[in-house]
Amino acid sequence: MAVATGDEDDIRERILTGYKDGKPFTPYVPTLRLPAPIDRVLDFGCGLGRNFPFLRRAARTVAGFDLPPMIERCRTAASEPIDLLTSDWDCLKVMSFDVIVASLVLQHVEPSPVREFLDDFARMAPAVYLLTRIRTDFDENILDIVAQTGRYDADECVEVDHDPVTHQLRVLGRMPFDEARTGGGDRHYELLLKSRR
Repeated sequence: MAVATGDEDDIRERILTGYKDGKPFTPYVPTLRLPAPIDRVLDFGCGLGRNFPFLRRAARTVAGFDLPPMIERCRTAASEPIDLLTSDWDCLKVMSFDVIVASLVLQHVEPSPVREFLDDFARMAPAVYLLTRIRTDFDENILDIVAQTGRYDADECVEVDHDPVTHQLRVLGRMPFDEARTGGGDRHYELLLKSRR
């Protein structure tokens, strides 16, 4: 995984294009219903803690994971404290969570580690909320990678885009997982993966 560099405003700009022009750095609230109740949630690839305010309201215990330089920045830049903030994946992957949230992160991770993380996620939690661009930075289809693991069931994919008025997710359409896999392009989807544990 690559680490965004620069000051916190530069990193926010890279995470959310338009931040420096006034787009708020607020969490996207999922349009899909997350499993309830949520006791423990992991924000995988938490960056500067953009999702923390939403996750603190949704779960009793919140953990965040990212690479060491991002975790150090997050400790000082996050607007909301959480229960565990770490770059130690070996420590986290033996823990259990109700939901793992991977919001706009797996699309930036190299294919081999993505497969390993997805395998770990399936052991760690019964559900994974995924918000992603379908085409990765490495020209792979992230939904194909999910299917190839054989570890998940996925019902519906929701095609989404950034709404410039509300700064939330705008639903463009809904379709079965297998239909979304063939959609290609730079489309963004959110989906709930159910682990076959």
